[in-house]
Amino acid sequence: MKGIDIGTKKLTNLRFADDIVLFANTSTELATMLEQLSEASLEVGLMMNRSKTKVMTNAAEHDIVVNGQRMEYVDEYIYLGQIVSFENRQDKEIGRRIENAWKSFWSMKAYMKGDLPISLKRRLVDTCILPVLTAMERSVLGIKRMDKVRNTTIRSRTGIADVGEKAARLKWEWAGHICRMHPDRWAQIVTRWIPADGYRRRGRPRKRWCDDLVSFAKDWESLAMHRDRWKSLGETFAQQWDDIG
Repeated sequence: MKGIDIGTKKLTNLRFADDIVLFANTSTELATMLEQLSEASLEVGLMMNRSKTKVMTNAAEHDIVVNGQRMEYVDEYIYLGQIVSFENRQDKEIGRRIENAWKSFWSMKAYMKGDLPISLKRRLVDTCILPVLTAMERSVLGIKRMDKVRNTTIRSRTGIADVGEKAARLKWEWAGHICRMHPDRWAQIVTRWIPADGYRRRGRPRKRWCDDLVSFAKDWESLAMHRDRWKSLGETFAQQWDDIG
């Protein structure tokens, strides 16, 4: 049976519209799956985009040929707006989003550094450039580092949403949503999944997605089943995000 083992189930693919990810244990298996996908696509008038179809592996690279064309291996790939990589994914993703935020900021330079009321600038940042740095807020207010104005003072003047707290609220809401899903849904299965194979690397273990939830409330999965209680705790979780993380 094709796919990779996730607990007692086999995960073969992720699909969002026409963006598809295939999972396989071997290059031979993956080549077969790609051939089958290509054939099935052609039957309904679709064609695989060879230039965007890439292969990633955490093992040795072996040639994978589909319809006479060799697939290209890459170390990372952006899928649905987020970097997929086996190494340093989080650091790369944060850096990429900061870079994109600055690009968005400078594309609206005339508004952000113009004479618009701060209330309108705040709405632009909150809606268009949420993953921002404090430096952006200084630029919006025309404050330089040499002015030695504290970050807390700047935040109180702009009223721009705190990125960390916003991310924490979204994570809290999603965590509750996952817990209330049917147990056969993949989102819940992979969240609860603890790999039993492989080996542990030296040094501090990598953090799991739910580690900060456990640090805040060990029984978070039980709490999530009570919507009102869960919602009331979300604000506290967001405010304590820096200490938890």
